[in-house]
Amino acid sequence: MALVANAGTSVSNAFTTMFADDVKHAYQQLTSNLTNSVRVVRNVTGSVYKFNTLTKGGSIKNKARFEDIVVMSDTSKSLTSPGAYTGSTAQNATVSCTLANYHAGEYVQSLDEIKTNIDMRSTFSEAIGGALARAADQAIVDALDDGTPTTIKYTAQGSSGLNKAALLEVHESLNGLDVPSGDRTLVISPAALTDLLTDTTLVSSDNGIITNNALATGYIPSIFGFRVVVSNLLSADSVVRKCYAFHKNSMGLAVGSDVSVGINYVPQKASTLILGEMSMGSALIDADGVVEIQVTE
Repeated sequence: MALVANAGTSVSNAFTTMFADDVKHAYQQLTSNLTNSVRVVRNVTGSVYKFNTLTKGGSIKNKARFEDIVVMSDTSKSLTSPGAYTGSTAQNATVSCTLANYHAGEYVQSLDEIKTNIDMRSTFSEAIGGALARAADQAIVDALDDGTPTTIKYTAQGSSGLNKAALLEVHESLNGLDVPSGDRTLVISPAALTDLLTDTTLVSSDNGIITNNALATGYIPSIFGFRVVVSNLLSADSVVRKCYAFHKNSMGLAVGSDVSVGINYVPQKASTLILGEMSMGSALIDADGVVEIQVTE
């Protein structure tokens, strides 16, 4: 956590540290956890970061003694007997991600009040931390929208919305592309969550798979191996909303500067500016590991 304080004010380092920790905590708690669902690289320098990608490759069986190794990305595959390369040719490439700077701040007329009033301090830290959290999630959603997933599912369209059958098709699509079964995330809208909670094939006493705890809380933590994240940031036209299923390594988040807080008195405003800032960007890394699910709401 970076800390910035104006030496010309009465802001102590102890208070700056405390408030910065409050904002950081709010950022972590108020985010929809999309940042925990993607591949994160921190301490990035420069305005562009390149994620390295290496697609599925093959292996050499019974390589002859002293014979050169043929790497997975070599298209020639010129091996002599008894060595044999089995499998596809791996694609070794990079995906560029452009970082953006984000700021969220507010003026406080009485800094002494925010020092002593715990409720006021909590209100400001949650507002600033929440704004930066939404910005991080929005960057990931924008990268999903701007990317071109290998699979786009329209099966959830119609009066049924998102249902069990659609999720099984998404599950099968990722399995068919050999996407690892762990670290999968399903990001859906509140309306899509309601669709799942009212799907009798999921919640019926006979063959339902959603636990009583999920029904009691109104939230589904996971389903079919997907960790479920509900977000209000997903794009939509008049009736169709884009939801997504993806593997962690298929989406990237490059962080140049993590959340930091500055507290500075501004004479022109006769107030103190509390400012949170960060630098990051997101990109779709592997199209095979992302499924776009178009849901009618």
